[in-house]
Amino acid sequence: MYEIPANIMRLIRQYKPVETEGLTLWPVKVKERDGFTYARPSIEFVQQTLPVKYMSLPLLTAYYQMDLQNALMGEAPTGLFTRALLFLALSLKVGEGLEVDERVRLMSPIVSSDDPFNLKAIRFTADAEEQKEITPIQFQRLRPILAEQNGIRLYSENANPELIEAENDLAAANNADIDVNFEDMISTVATLTGESEEDIDEWPILKLDRRRDAISRVLHFLVTGIGTASGAKYEGGNPYPSPFFNRKRTDSSAVMSIEKFAGGKGLEAVTNSGKLNL
Repeated sequence: MYEIPANIMRLIRQYKPVETEGLTLWPVKVKERDGFTYARPSIEFVQQTLPVKYMSLPLLTAYYQMDLQNALMGEAPTGLFTRALLFLALSLKVGEGLEVDERVRLMSPIVSSDDPFNLKAIRFTADAEEQKEITPIQFQRLRPILAEQNGIRLYSENANPELIEAENDLAAANNADIDVNFEDMISTVATLTGESEEDIDEWPILKLDRRRDAISRVLHFLVTGIGTASGAKYEGGNPYPSPFFNRKRTDSSAVMSIEKFAGGKGLEAVTNSGKLNL
């Protein structure tokens, strides 16, 4: 996977725009959370889960060809290509302030005249006057930056798709009784930081995520600390040993054995693949 240069990582940590390949990539703001939530799957998608015929293509090309093929066959599109266009529009501030569907329409696919399946680039107007293009290969390089800028985790190209699915199933099961939504998170962070909801709306989503994680880490540290002082024991050790730093991630299941992970699905995934690739 593409390694993000240190100078770009420094800008990301400071929530500043990143200039690369003739483009300016902005962190998406909290006030654009609805569009971000819709577009996010196009960035975090695990390429190894694509059908074999699309697996070796640049991801943006794969999205385009899958949705075009579905349209020609009268089937519902995956929606991933539209989501990718929206994510680019959000990051490039194309059509800022417009409705989501209007912003997507400002990102124009350019295809070969003799092959409608050959996506050459995405064309858009920057700064209300200059036309620019992003090729599928460029999107492949920009994707890790877009992910890092907005708190999205990408898996290694060698990651085991079955183990990823098992991990996601476990996370979903753990959150089954939780109504996860941005509004409650914003209100909680506002209450605990003294910031107003209006001010938080102007934050980058990455900043909100980091504040949420910091609050969660401190609270968990206090709870587990009280538990330890009262004689509680934690399998694999205290999962929150510090209020300032996360515990080192040793594997997908953290402190859980592979036999127990995801109700046995983790072990099944490893057995089927013959090795653990995460």
